[in-house]
Amino acid sequence: LQVTVPEKKKVAMLFQPALLRCHFSTSSTQPAVVQWRFKSYCQDRMGEALGMVTSGLQTMSKRNLDWDPYLDCVDSRRTVRVVASKQGSAITIGDFYKERDVSIVHDADLQIGKLMWGDSGLYYCLIITPDDVEGKNEESVELLVLGKP
Repeated sequence: LQVTVPEKKKVAMLFQPALLRCHFSTSSTQPAVVQWRFKSYCQDRMGEALGMVTSGLQTMSKRNLDWDPYLDCVDSRRTVRVVASKQGSAITIGDFYKERDVSIVHDADLQIGKLMWGDSGLYYCLIITPDDVEGKNEESVELLVLGKP
């Protein structure tokens, strides 16, 4: 099983549609379950854009180059929710997204009709197959929603 996302970071405008792409290949003969999960940032990205990041965090991330103060924290410190799942042709939309124009299109791409402020964060494309458990079953894409000046 191999999951890839062509764009690791996507910047999109508020109220515009977005397509988060995900590709997978599997040796499984069973239909795969595709699930997109959302994880909020550990701290507000806008603070960084406005130059309000604390120096302690900057020092910490310079010391450990792989650690990102916005992305790397335990799930209990941020919002985590299922956006949508697809099995065969059946698509289930997560509770938080039920009133929104959200769908899984093509094989595993997540389509969001109108972006909202709270949509900025990490989106995980997770592929579940019953008989192919080797390899990488999830990959993430970071979505940053910007407003018009």
